[in-house]
Amino acid sequence: MSDEHHGQDDQGEDGEDRVRLSPAVLPLLAPDVSASVFSAVVNLLTELRTDPVPPLAQPVPRRPGWYSTPLARDIGLCEYYVGDTEPGQDGPNIYVARIVISVDWPDI
Repeated sequence: MSDEHHGQDDQGEDGEDRVRLSPAVLPLLAPDVSASVFSAVVNLLTELRTDPVPPLAQPVPRRPGWYSTPLARDIGLCEYYVGDTEPGQDGPNIYVARIVISVDWPDI
């Protein structure tokens, strides 16, 4: 597997991806990450594309537009920003700033 999947400037057939990942998140999508952590991160990214503020997301105090949400199976926690929607765009731009994996998770 090459590093091409890390490209943030790639455009799909529908245009630019509205979810952006910080460089700190990219290692969680590497081939050597455990399957449970990888699937939880991918599940989160899929959920954010569907609903920028999923049911378990909570606003981050004193940081407008920022949210935190747990990953599947309580593997960890994600903090992300939901930006404004430009006219004609499909939805808000989302910046995933950090994902913290629990040190108690046995499969890291």
